[in-house]
Amino acid sequence: MTHNSFELVHRLALLAMLMAAMWYDTRYRRIPNTLVLWGSLTAIGLSVSTLGAGLNSALAGGVVGFFVFGVLYRFGMVGAGDVKLVAATGFFLGYPDIWGVVLLIFLTGGILSVGWAWFTDQMGQTVKNLRTAMSLTWQTTHTPNSPRIDVPTGPTRLPYALAIGAGTAIHVLSTWFA
Repeated sequence: MTHNSFELVHRLALLAMLMAAMWYDTRYRRIPNTLVLWGSLTAIGLSVSTLGAGLNSALAGGVVGFFVFGVLYRFGMVGAGDVKLVAATGFFLGYPDIWGVVLLIFLTGGILSVGWAWFTDQMGQTVKNLRTAMSLTWQTTHTPNSPRIDVPTGPTRLPYALAIGAGTAIHVLSTWFA
């Protein structure tokens, strides 16, 4: 297999995982563990092949994605499926690329969240929740052994797999065509 065809297979596997996760999260508001598991195993398998980025890079990418989004989960900002999906994406992209992807996920998540709030007529509640979350975050960062923060949410939250998919797509396309 040539390098170009390997890269195409690698990107298509990542695309398949993210597309399935985005569809499932939008429809059912959850991301199946089996999808993330198979995506992770595929990514690790591709990383150890002769044309892969290497096991160390893949594992480091997954760990960074898991821990960065684990903090967001701790503060009630994303679900556990989102954490696992970003970790699986990190397995595909490796280290240090995951840092750029995380930044793009945050940016696309912010943009999509504003659009989602506007589309679902929840802009006022969203601003109120943002104020509450910032206040609670400040309080808990200055209090040892603070409990998990649960920010009140509106009737429909943004399926965050959309932001994960969009941010990853921007990164992949920008690096692939660069």
